[in-house]
Amino acid sequence: MKRELPPLIAVAVILLGLSLATLLLPDRDFSPNENRYLQQAPRLTADRVLSGKFTEEAEKYESDQIALRDVWMGAASFMQRLAGKQDIGGVYLGRNGYYFARLTEDEFPQSQYEKNLRTVDAFFDAHDDVDCRILMAPSPAAVLSDLLPANALIYDAALRHEQLTQAVGGDRVIDVKDDLAALEQPYYRTDHHWTTEGARAAYEVWCAATGHTIREMPLTAATDSFRGTLYSKVLLPDSAYDSISLAEGVRVRSVDCDGTVTDSLYDRSKLAEKDKYAVFFGGNWSRVTVKTGVENGKTLLMVKDSFANSFVPFLTEDYETIIMLDLRFFAESVEELMAEENVTDVLVLYELSNFASDRNLFKLEPQR
Repeated sequence: MKRELPPLIAVAVILLGLSLATLLLPDRDFSPNENRYLQQAPRLTADRVLSGKFTEEAEKYESDQIALRDVWMGAASFMQRLAGKQDIGGVYLGRNGYYFARLTEDEFPQSQYEKNLRTVDAFFDAHDDVDCRILMAPSPAAVLSDLLPANALIYDAALRHEQLTQAVGGDRVIDVKDDLAALEQPYYRTDHHWTTEGARAAYEVWCAATGHTIREMPLTAATDSFRGTLYSKVLLPDSAYDSISLAEGVRVRSVDCDGTVTDSLYDRSKLAEKDKYAVFFGGNWSRVTVKTGVENGKTLLMVKDSFANSFVPFLTEDYETIIMLDLRFFAESVEELMAEENVTDVLVLYELSNFASDRNLFKLEPQR
């Protein structure tokens, strides 16, 4: 009994210390590592208690605000990996330091995917006087499947690409999978985005498909200490660091991000923050309008997710104006914008699983 007492006391002291630290330390609003806002102290009202909302928020508040939360998350992930687990918090721990988001066949939002494909097809048909294309970036697991852990379950990407081609038409689909697979590192190891090298390879395929001339844009590393969104889910202390490269020589006249106007596609201040991928345009906005300085009368409308942010710099010599819309935040009429801006080209650019789950593409539905 005496030998068991010191460990019990140590555990009690640790738990008491954590409780006191959690009570005394100020609540955090935001977790840079997890890139999300944390639960704040819930309001105590009779209605919220009876509905169960108060209890739900209280449990989340306790979890989010515990002292040294990031340390405990990393330690828990480390112990799970030590026990042989390769799926932690919805993230597969692959070979060569790669992490992959888990999305199984059963989890794939098939009905929403089909609905979104029909919407894009109808939008393209309604604007048959405009050069309309769709570039669907494959999920990293579809391109780097040889790096997945043994027996990892991933949705059937080949089937979804076939459904895309059938729904929208092969001449409108830009297929970049093989070109990405040929690269040494098409995706970041701890983030879901493609690398700038991956975006450049996709740009070259886009050029071949649309008749544009490939322009050489050398890349320069802007940081070598990037850990991304998938790292934030596991917080393993030995996770790999990646470099983020930027295209050299990109010059534009102006960049308007929801009313904030600059003269660069890059916000280098983000390189000092956790979410370093936000160096491209400073993050995601509802509407970004780029005036390139090129005078050719061509305007590109890009309906996109964040994969497009590192892709657009390669297009700045091809258009006078590039308009990027993130439909999660854009609340105006796309049809009216098309007419007002004299759009000559349309590119829908998403990562496939993001496209499949997006519930905002209805905003493209032609107005009757």
